[in-house]
Amino acid sequence: MTAEEQAPPGSRAALLDRLLRLPPERREALLREIRERGGNGPAGTTDRDTSGGTAGNTHGSAAETPGNATGRDAGTDDGAAGEGEVWPLSFGQERLWFLGRFDPADTTYHTPWCVRLRGPVDAGAIAAAFTRVVERHHVLRTRYRLDGDRPVQVVVPAAPVPVESVDVTGDPDPAVVEFVDRPFDLEHGPPLRVALLRLGEDDVLLCIVLHHIVVDGWSLDVLMREVTECYAAHREGRPPRLEELPTQYPRVAEEDRRRAESDEDASHLEYWTRTLAGVPTLDLPPDRPRPARWSGRGGQESLLVPDETITRLEEVARAARCTLFTALLAAYQVTLGGACGQDDFCVGVPVAGRDRTEIEPLIGYFATTMVMRADLSGDPTFRELLKRTRLTLFRGLQHAGTPFERILGALRLPRDLGRPPLYQAMFNLHNLPKGHLLNTTMGDLSAEFRPVPTAGRTKAEVSVDAWRGPEGLGGVLDYSSDLFSAETARRLTRSFTGVVERAGADPDLRLSDLRGATPW
Repeated sequence: MTAEEQAPPGSRAALLDRLLRLPPERREALLREIRERGGNGPAGTTDRDTSGGTAGNTHGSAAETPGNATGRDAGTDDGAAGEGEVWPLSFGQERLWFLGRFDPADTTYHTPWCVRLRGPVDAGAIAAAFTRVVERHHVLRTRYRLDGDRPVQVVVPAAPVPVESVDVTGDPDPAVVEFVDRPFDLEHGPPLRVALLRLGEDDVLLCIVLHHIVVDGWSLDVLMREVTECYAAHREGRPPRLEELPTQYPRVAEEDRRRAESDEDASHLEYWTRTLAGVPTLDLPPDRPRPARWSGRGGQESLLVPDETITRLEEVARAARCTLFTALLAAYQVTLGGACGQDDFCVGVPVAGRDRTEIEPLIGYFATTMVMRADLSGDPTFRELLKRTRLTLFRGLQHAGTPFERILGALRLPRDLGRPPLYQAMFNLHNLPKGHLLNTTMGDLSAEFRPVPTAGRTKAEVSVDAWRGPEGLGGVLDYSSDLFSAETARRLTRSFTGVVERAGADPDLRLSDLRGATPW
C-alpha cells in the first residue's frame, strides 16, 4: 500500500502527493482550489509581507498589473529582469518551491561553501563584495511567492548584504552546521547569507550558503570569481573588472519555460516518456521499515579506488570509445542490480543545463537531472554493458534540455511519498573544483577551501559523488539513514569498488561474475 493510500484524502501528505504528481498546468487548478478553501499556499498558511500587503502585491508591478501573469508591459523587452517585476519560475525552481512550502525546515537543498582566510580580513570589503555581486545578479535578490494562483519570482531592489560575525573557539564545525542548516524564508528574505567565523587573530572562516533555487555547482565558481575580484577592487580602491552580463536568470527561466511548453519540445518529451514508460522502482532491501514519507535524512561513507585500478578502467573505457564517466556509471548499475536482483531500473545523473554561451557567466539554477534507464538483461559482459550505457547516454544527451519536472508530470507515475520519484539512486563524476573555487588568495589574504561538515541529508536513497584525482578515484556514498545502516552503506561501497577493480582487470567478465561474492 502506498503512502497516498494510507493517508486520509484531506491530509497534508495526500495533498503533497497530488501536487508533486500533477503536471505543471494542473497544479495551478489545485492551488486555486486551496486558495478557495481559505489558504494562500499548499501549507495552508497565509502569505504576508512585513509591509502589511498581500505577498503577491508587495513590489510594484505585481500590484499594478492585475490579470497580467508576468507583471510586465508587453511592449517592454530589454533583455534584463527589472526590479519589482514578476517572473515565472523555471520547472526546477517550481518543484523546489513546492517542496519548501510543504517542509520549510528541510535543508536538503541548501548549497554551502566555506573558505578559510588568513590575514587582516576587511569585513566591510567582504560585505561590499557580496553586495556588488547580489546587485549584479538579480536572481540573488529575488523573493518567491504566490501571484494569483502560481508561484513567481520577484526581483527586489538592491540592498546591502549583511555579513554575520561570530567568534568561535575550538572546533568550528558545529557553528558551520548551525549556519548552513538554518532554514531560508524564500518569501520574505534573501536566498543567500554570509558569515565570518573568527577562529583567531587574522584567521577567519568565510561561510556562504545559498538555496539551490538560485544556484548550482557551476554558479558557485562564478560567485567566487566575482566576490574575489570585488573584494580585491574594494581594497585597492578601484572599480571591479567584471564583464557586463548579457541577460539575467529570470529572463532565461521565462524563455526556457515558454520553449518547454511549446511544440518544439514535444519530440524531446515524447522520447523520454517512451524510454521511461513502465520502468520499475529500484527496490534495494532496507534494513529498517520504510517510513510513510521521505524525510531526506542521510549518512555518508567515503570511497577510494587506487590510481592504478582506476587507470585500468580508463583504458577499458577508451578501448570502447567511452568516457570514464560512462564506465563508472555502468559499474554503479552493476552494483545496484546485484544488490536488488533487478536488471531494469533508473539512475539519476546531474547535467549542467548550460547549452549556450550567453548563460555561462550567470548565477542561477540551470542544472537538471537526466534519467538513465539501466539495461542489465541477459547477463552481458561488462564490455557489452559499456556499449549499451554509451548508447543510452548518447541518446539521452540529445534530449537533455527537457526539464525533469516535465518528464515526471508526463509519465504520471503512481506517487509513493516514501520514495523519491522515478529514480532512487544518483551518480555523479565531478571534475575536481578548478579556478576560482580553489583560489589560494582573495586580495591580500591567503585563501584555502575548507570542506563543509556532513549535513546528514540526501536527495536519493543512495547517491555516489566521485572525482578523479592524482590519488585515484575519491568520492562519497550518501544514503538514506531511515532505510540503511552505516554497515550496509559500507558494504555497498565495497561492492562498487570491487566491480570497478574486476571490470578494469577483465571487461569480458559477465555481470554475474563481476559482482563477486560480496553480499548486500
